[in-house]
Amino acid sequence: MGNKRIERYILKNFLLSIVFTLSGIVFIYIIVDFFEMIGIYIDRKVHFLKLVVYYLFFSPSLMILVLPLVFLLSVYFSLGRLTKNNEILAMNSLGISPLQIYKPIFFYSFILYIFFAIFNSYVVPFSTHKKSQWWRKEILGSEYSPSAYRYRNVSMITESGWHLYVENIYKNEMSNIDLIKIKDGKVKKRIIAKKGVYNEKWEFQEVYIREFKDDEEDFKSYPVYYPDFLKEKPEEIVKRRETPEEMNSLILYKYIKSMTKKGFPMEKETIELFLRFTYTMISLILLLYGCPLAVEAKKRGLSYGLGWGLFISFFFWGIVQYFRALGLKGVISPFISSFLPIIIFFIIGIIIMILKQR
Repeated sequence: MGNKRIERYILKNFLLSIVFTLSGIVFIYIIVDFFEMIGIYIDRKVHFLKLVVYYLFFSPSLMILVLPLVFLLSVYFSLGRLTKNNEILAMNSLGISPLQIYKPIFFYSFILYIFFAIFNSYVVPFSTHKKSQWWRKEILGSEYSPSAYRYRNVSMITESGWHLYVENIYKNEMSNIDLIKIKDGKVKKRIIAKKGVYNEKWEFQEVYIREFKDDEEDFKSYPVYYPDFLKEKPEEIVKRRETPEEMNSLILYKYIKSMTKKGFPMEKETIELFLRFTYTMISLILLLYGCPLAVEAKKRGLSYGLGWGLFISFFFWGIVQYFRALGLKGVISPFISSFLPIIIFFIIGIIIMILKQR
């Protein structure tokens, strides 16, 4: 850039804006959540320190959630203030172009992107898992115990490779059971039972079995059926397993690879893995829109740029969620679902940046 002092000055304003904006938005989010849940906290007489720990575990996921908005607002506040004070004009008179002004912001934002991508891959899943555990044990005051609690809508993949869904499970009994065997992405067998009772082994009652072979379907019904392949005990079924959101990226990648080889559909998990990197990338792309708005803050007004910035960030977020839904429905591949919105908005951002320079 030629003048390191000016570069450090711009960078200092930008980084301070990120720190204050991120802290402020996360704090507001926590306060709102606290007052929404205050009835539960009062009813269960939750100690203040337990709430502090809970929200500490909650904070990393909140930071990633609001990160794109934080980057956009930060660049707008930092450069907008320089524009309002005629400092950008003074830099231009010294022969410093807008692209040279943006240079330190983009360079260090890329470093921050790498940091937050790693943060989102390892710290956020860990904190999400700890938050769930803390909520169950310290806030609700319960652990998984089939002898004391009733559970609804329990699902898992058994050791034998079956997808198990149970509407209700209490002590040693299950009701409305659905077992599905998938191979090469296709349903091969489905077992539906009204009730299941465990006594050394599972006994299903009022059972319907559908088996799919090529283009044929075999249907059978039994008053009593013993699924010998289901080895899991009630306490093992209700014991909570890590969700994809609670797995770090390396474990999630290995899990996807393993389950894909077994023929299970992994669209949701694959999209979750991709979005850990593409979602934080949104922060970088929004800078392409935020920088030109910021340097026009004095000409068009602070509220104009701020309004457009908020509109762009929420519109971008909506498009990302729309493509995510298409990927989950299987309309498009997980890769396209995760990366296509990023590519489209990146190209548009570059075009806007070039046009603004002209």
